[in-house]
Amino acid sequence: MVILNYLVICFIFGTTFFAIKVGIDAGVEPVFSASLRFIIAGLMVTLFFKIRKVKFPSITVLKQIVIIGFCITFGTFSTLYWAEQYIPSGLAAILSAFGPIMVLLFNKYDEKSKLSSMQILGLGASLGGVIFIASPGVKGDFDILWMIASIAIVLSQFFYSFGTIRSKKIMAEKSEISPFLLNGLQMLFGGIMLLIFSLLFEKPTLTSLTDVTVSLSILYLIVFGSIMGHGLFYWLVSKTNPVFPSTWLYVSPIIAMVLGIVFLNETIQTLSIVGSIMVLVGVFLTNQNILTEYYVKGSLFRVNQESKRNYP
Repeated sequence: MVILNYLVICFIFGTTFFAIKVGIDAGVEPVFSASLRFIIAGLMVTLFFKIRKVKFPSITVLKQIVIIGFCITFGTFSTLYWAEQYIPSGLAAILSAFGPIMVLLFNKYDEKSKLSSMQILGLGASLGGVIFIASPGVKGDFDILWMIASIAIVLSQFFYSFGTIRSKKIMAEKSEISPFLLNGLQMLFGGIMLLIFSLLFEKPTLTSLTDVTVSLSILYLIVFGSIMGHGLFYWLVSKTNPVFPSTWLYVSPIIAMVLGIVFLNETIQTLSIVGSIMVLVGVFLTNQNILTEYYVKGSLFRVNQESKRNYP
């Protein structure tokens, strides 16, 4: 079940970058679009658990979930949605692959352990790849907004990683909390933060929502991207570790890049392609020890057997 769910989120998250770009290109305000996606998805999930009369977390735990919502939903997606106005969706997905590296660095800090030489090499390759991607604009010339958007996505992974690790700690300490409920609550809290930000700085209008393309984009992101995709992500975090589920970022960028080129006529410069390869190779090198542990030593198989008994 772990492997199946992992493959599902790889496909879903690969298409979400494309769906975000489609909605933004159709004219909806980026952060406003993100806020609607997460508020509606969060409400649907929390209401589902409320109807089932599932016990909700205590106030103390809810405060921690608010922090997770700020990191994973607000901190990560406000930046991603804004950035996709200026760079192709495929490159946005590639740059988001920095997430597992950030998670690894946080884990190393918590464990007070050092990076291996291979991990240092991978980190260097990824940073070099980011420089290559951030350098050219759409036409291969220098574009300040392209550069800022590229760097912003990388920096946003700090929030994503911090939130992912805190999620794992909460689910380890409060095993009675469903990962899907935790996801719904953090989406709701983060979505409200996104809406406040949008009302203050974007001054959104509802007229953009009348566009069919915008509506379909948000609907897809609500059902598949937020409820299904992020729900399965949290389930994987609870059953494995914070790093393994994040490795969907090895696969999904390729899906996002192909979709952008085929359906949105996105142009990817040679320097950006080289940079993309460097980022993905670097992410793989920094996490290869963890991947070896799960695939070679059979940990995933044991987790899979466990999940069959515990799957909600």
